[in-house]
Amino acid sequence: MKIKFRNLSYIAAIVSVLYVSSGCNEATLLGKNLIPPGDLVNATDTTITGIITRNVLQYDSSIINGYNYYTKTLGSITADPVFGKTHAFVYMQVGLPSSGFTFDGVSQTLDSVVLSLSYLGYTGDSTTPQTFSVYRMNEPGFKIDSNYAYNKPLKYDPSQLLGTATVTPLTARDSVSVYGKKEAAQIRIKLSNAFGNELLAQKSDGAFKNDSAFAVFLKGLAIVPDTVQANHKNMLYVTMNNANTKLTVFYKNTTTDSLRSTFTFNSSTSAHSNYFVRNYNGSEAGNYINTNNPLGDSLMFIQAQPGLVTKLTIPGLENFPNVLINNAELVITQVTVGESDQNNIYSDPTSLILRQYTNGDSTKLPVDASGGTAYYGGTKQVVTNFGGMMISQYKFTLNHYLQLLIKKTETNNGFILMGYSPLVMDVNRLKAGGGNHSQYSVKLRVIYTKP
Repeated sequence: MKIKFRNLSYIAAIVSVLYVSSGCNEATLLGKNLIPPGDLVNATDTTITGIITRNVLQYDSSIINGYNYYTKTLGSITADPVFGKTHAFVYMQVGLPSSGFTFDGVSQTLDSVVLSLSYLGYTGDSTTPQTFSVYRMNEPGFKIDSNYAYNKPLKYDPSQLLGTATVTPLTARDSVSVYGKKEAAQIRIKLSNAFGNELLAQKSDGAFKNDSAFAVFLKGLAIVPDTVQANHKNMLYVTMNNANTKLTVFYKNTTTDSLRSTFTFNSSTSAHSNYFVRNYNGSEAGNYINTNNPLGDSLMFIQAQPGLVTKLTIPGLENFPNVLINNAELVITQVTVGESDQNNIYSDPTSLILRQYTNGDSTKLPVDASGGTAYYGGTKQVVTNFGGMMISQYKFTLNHYLQLLIKKTETNNGFILMGYSPLVMDVNRLKAGGGNHSQYSVKLRVIYTKP
């Protein structure tokens, strides 16, 4: 643990001048209003460096994405030089319009069959295309009451390609007109006529008897992104539990044109899952994973789960002097080299999560987190770095934790730092200064007074 001390009673008179005269100085990056000016007298400002940071993969098998997790990530990022590749597949079922269903009239003739996915948005480059292929699934026991781990690929038949579509976020965001009626934004994939005619041939006492019988006929649909093309720079979000997530058969009979029957996703009976996989080969982050460097990693690579997290250790913090902690703030600062990091394309997290290790891999939120986000922190702030560039910074308040550590009622087992997303799986990411970064190292700034 390296500690730099500054007696604040000496600098109290000139601190306001420093803040005004330097827009990119250390005070700006470390937090210029850590304590009120009236408390500066007799206080000591301590900057703790030498924090050991290590990047590790955390593939938590407890992360599940079936059942009630209806929002899905779909697509393939293949052009991120910093964090590598990410692929997201969607598996889903649809249900019958009704039990004992039949198509209207006699002698039905297929016009087309279309799979629609209700579109929520995207992250990344809005202009680059994604190509999706739909396959017939053959996963045994694919059913609604199963929660599937995010890293479990489900089975589909590569010979049963039903259709493909190429879309961009710019085109997917628009409403669509179906038979002259506007429908909300959706990804639409036209499926083969052979599959449509197979649907038309089913009977009310056979595959269309009920949803269970239909699931035997059509176990599910796998929506698979193209993972080979090298220019993919976005990821799309869709939702299952929406009327526009559906399989629609457009047809006519001997008396009527422009008919359609809709097989919608049914939250009570339709299974669904997300397969989410990352590949760091050839990326910058790949050079910093599980290095076992005794001095730690100079850079931190942090993602929304599942993916890369950082373990932080502050050696000797348990030996901090017996003082009154006014404020203790852990500061994480983004490192960027401009366009080559593609931060203009890929988003950094709106907040980070810091958890305290207890024993082994068990963790808990530090006691300071009970004060809520407004007190504890972790929310992204935009600051100006030494080069005049706007970057992201994250700060966590550890007052109570450090005070308890001094009292020997807490342990110094270190922390784990990870990205946050309201989604079960996401692709936001952050490259930040590690413990031994030359300019933007992670720091613990402590201001205290002697009792």
